[in-house]
Amino acid sequence: MFESSKDLLYIVLSLSILWFTVFLCWLLYQAARVLRNANQIVENLQQKLELIVDAVEFIRKKMEGLASGMGVVSNILSGLVEKFILGKILSNTKSDTKKGAKKKKNRNQG
Repeated sequence: MFESSKDLLYIVLSLSILWFTVFLCWLLYQAARVLRNANQIVENLQQKLELIVDAVEFIRKKMEGLASGMGVVSNILSGLVEKFILGKILSNTKSDTKKGAKKKKNRNQG
């Protein structure tokens, strides 16, 4: 079977090359799996970020609508408060002038 020690060397080298080739194939397969998993993670992250961006945009639009509505309500309320305060001031000044007029009449009569 073996005529010389060279034959044994060639058989050992060929088996070593075969095992090295199998190892490299296995290593490439594992690297491809890792890269595929990394790609899936990145895609999932992009989807989640898109959902977050959409949610933030939705909330921003709602807040803008609420803010514009609150501006209208604020203007209406400020107008009502202003009228109420002016009405109170005017009613107080009228009552003060009536009281002052009564006091003057009482002073003039007395």
